[in-house]
Amino acid sequence: MAILERVDVEQARAHLDGEFGHRLTNLRVNFGQLDMTVPPHDYVEVVTFLRDASGFRLRFFTFLSGVDRSEFGPEDAEERPHPLEVLIHLYSPEHVLHANLHVPVDPADPRCPSITDLFAGALWHERETHEMFGIDFEGHPGLVNLYLPEDFEGRPLLKSFKLPSRVVKAWPGAKDPEEAAAGGR
Repeated sequence: MAILERVDVEQARAHLDGEFGHRLTNLRVNFGQLDMTVPPHDYVEVVTFLRDASGFRLRFFTFLSGVDRSEFGPEDAEERPHPLEVLIHLYSPEHVLHANLHVPVDPADPRCPSITDLFAGALWHERETHEMFGIDFEGHPGLVNLYLPEDFEGRPLLKSFKLPSRVVKAWPGAKDPEEAAAGGR
């Protein structure tokens, strides 16, 4: 597809600010890409706008994942702005425009609306994010594990997940041939 019109990212930021105002926080241009924080209740509306609106047409879903920042920032956990979030990247080949959306979720009850009705590619990404971070995507047709067994306990990509330590056991046999010939262990 040919580039129809390269959109100036600052103009796109101003258009979004005019359209959504205070509902988008931290709306800025970051390394030439739109970057914004979207509350979960506005998430589907914002993604739909970015996909369909003239001058945006962010129709290429690149990825969706979780980010756990619970151990970064101030020591006081209350001062950390968003310890757990969903991160989405969208791209417009028509307008050469990138957008990163940060959707903060409550670590105690991590929920986020699904965008699988907007982007079929989000099916797999939301399943993986659910499995690894424990974020429930409301409206997803089938949040089943991709990698881990169903009885697996914990969420491996959360900072709070601790790997089980290995138990050191004595070697069951001889270490060299002379030991084995002498009947030793």
